[in-house]
Amino acid sequence: MEATTMKVNWQELVSESYYETIWAIEEQIRAFDNDEALTGLRYLYENMNKRDKRELKSFVVLLMTHVIKWKEQPQKRSMSWVRTIFNARMEIQEKKEDTPNLSKAFIESIWESCFERATVNAGYEMGISSKELKKFEPTPLTWQEVFEDEYLLEND
Repeated sequence: MEATTMKVNWQELVSESYYETIWAIEEQIRAFDNDEALTGLRYLYENMNKRDKRELKSFVVLLMTHVIKWKEQPQKRSMSWVRTIFNARMEIQEKKEDTPNLSKAFIESIWESCFERATVNAGYEMGISSKELKKFEPTPLTWQEVFEDEYLLEND
C-alpha cells in the first residue's frame, strides 16, 4: 500500500517555522516521497543561508557604525562603544565558525553596502540632520580598522 502525500508550500512553511518545515520533511520521508522531501530541504537550506547572511551583514554594519563614530567623535567615546565593537566582532567570528560559507571573501563582497548603511546609521546616531547627512562622507574603513585594531578607552 502506497502512502499518499500532499504537496507542501515549502516557501511559505520555511518562512513561518524551521521546526515545522523539518517536521514536514520528515513526514515526506516517512511517506517515501523523497522528491518532495528534497524540495523541502532545498527551501530550508536556502532560507537558512539567507538568514545567516542577513545576520552577519547586520553585525558588520553595527561594527562599522561604531568604528565610524569612534573615528569621527573621539570626545564621545564610551565603554558602551567598546563593548559594542567587541561583541559585534565576537558575533561575526562565531557566525563565520558556524557557517563556513560566510568567509572573509563574503564579507569583502558586502563591504561597500555595509559601509553605506553604517555611514547613514552613524550619521543619525551622531545627530547629523537628513540634509547634512548627504554631505557626511567618512573615510572608507579598512579591514584592519574594522576587525583588527584595538578600541579601548584611554586611562587618565
